Amino acid sequence: MLFALVFFLNAAANLALGVALGALLGPAEFGRYATVFLGATTLSTALFDWLRLSSIRFSGGPGRRIPVAASLDAAWLAMIALALVLTLALAMTGADLGFGLASLALTPFLAISIARADYATATMRARDLTRAFITLTAIRQALIFTVVLGVTWWTRSALASVAAFCIVTLVAVTLTSAPLRTQGARVSLAEREDVRRFLVYAKPIVVSTVLYQAMALINRHLALDWFGAEATGKLSLATDFGFRVFLAISVLPETLLFQYALRREAEEGRAAAQAQIGVNMALVFAVLAPLTVGYAVMQPTFEALLVPHAFRGDFARLSLWLTPGFFAFCALYAAFNPVFQLEKTTWPLTLAALAAISCDLALLALTPLNASVDGLAQAHAISLCVGLIAAAIPALRRKAMRPRVRDLAIVAAATTAMGFAIAPLNGIAPAPVAAALAVMLGGGPVGALFFALDVGGLRTWARARWAAKGACAAPAP
Repeated sequence: MLFALVFFLNAAANLALGVALGALLGPAEFGRYATVFLGATTLSTALFDWLRLSSIRFSGGPGRRIPVAASLDAAWLAMIALALVLTLALAMTGADLGFGLASLALTPFLAISIARADYATATMRARDLTRAFITLTAIRQALIFTVVLGVTWWTRSALASVAAFCIVTLVAVTLTSAPLRTQGARVSLAEREDVRRFLVYAKPIVVSTVLYQAMALINRHLALDWFGAEATGKLSLATDFGFRVFLAISVLPETLLFQYALRREAEEGRAAAQAQIGVNMALVFAVLAPLTVGYAVMQPTFEALLVPHAFRGDFARLSLWLTPGFFAFCALYAAFNPVFQLEKTTWPLTLAALAAISCDLALLALTPLNASVDGLAQAHAISLCVGLIAAAIPALRRKAMRPRVRDLAIVAAATTAMGFAIAPLNGIAPAPVAAALAVMLGGGPVGALFFALDVGGLRTWARARWAAKGACAAPAP
């Protein structure tokens, strides 16, 4: 639970960082920064994320810690070399993918720094190193909000911001990496079978994630090429802001509910876990549906409260187009991905991602959506919804893991009513008052209604917990 809380706070800090960088850089430079950052993130995922996932899965137990750590380290070094070689080869062709040669040269180093931080925090979670996890997160965010923002304020340069981010991330990981070192783990002890096992385990998840990131990167490059850096910056802020809001809120149900299903499988058997997955789906939708409607209808308030002045107007409009895609992406991973993880058949995620990126490319090639930056946002959202449908169809074939239709109907009806109730609050000034009222008059009553009507068994679970505590507290006869 503490790990999830720190993850949530870290996501909130990243959201604030994006807004601050947007305000300091302005739309054009922020567009360049966001495009380079997304390119580095995609490269990081493609080359290194299989090691992060394998670290979570295989490095927790002490039994084979030395050979596993050695194999992970060897694979890390190989991927670093590959990242540098690929970038050098691309630079020698004269292509810069719209980044510019200086930004392109920084991309692999930014990818390595991002991946190393993600890998370190993943290993800390796997080994239950709570203090080290909190320390790394705190130092990294402190350096980002002082050094990176300071450099950005001084230079107003996307390139300088990227370089500063890269340096402070590597410094934070270096300062806190001592607990991760495995005594006796040398690269010479790496085992080829371990590396093969890492690849087989993580490949479907990594491929699907890379495809989704590649889709966003393609759209951003097209925006940069067709409509200029300023339009790209406005699209980037709307996209990144929305994704970070939705991911920050969905990470708790995504993480905790699946862990609870796994615990039920270990204690009560596969049938109990399958039933819990169905319950979890209803609970995920009970979180995401009000968030989606609230985010969409309260856009004028969000914009006035949080968005830099240079992005206003465009931000609210683009965010409205993108919101169904935010919902679809988070629902896919939080509601349907656990179905495939429980059955250890994650290939449907890859097929869903292929369907999404194919839809995106077709929409941009064959429709009027390529005529404006709004069209790019619409194509992105539609494609993410196609990916959700492509994952939902095989997931919902498992009758044992379907949510109750009653629960989904309650969520849909209550969320719709909430949207109509809070929409007029946008006319109330100042924006903080409107936002507070939206939470109190929208989110509060909807949450209470879900509890009262036992959506996802919430009320039943709470009663059982209360009864269990009462039994434990009762004196022995």
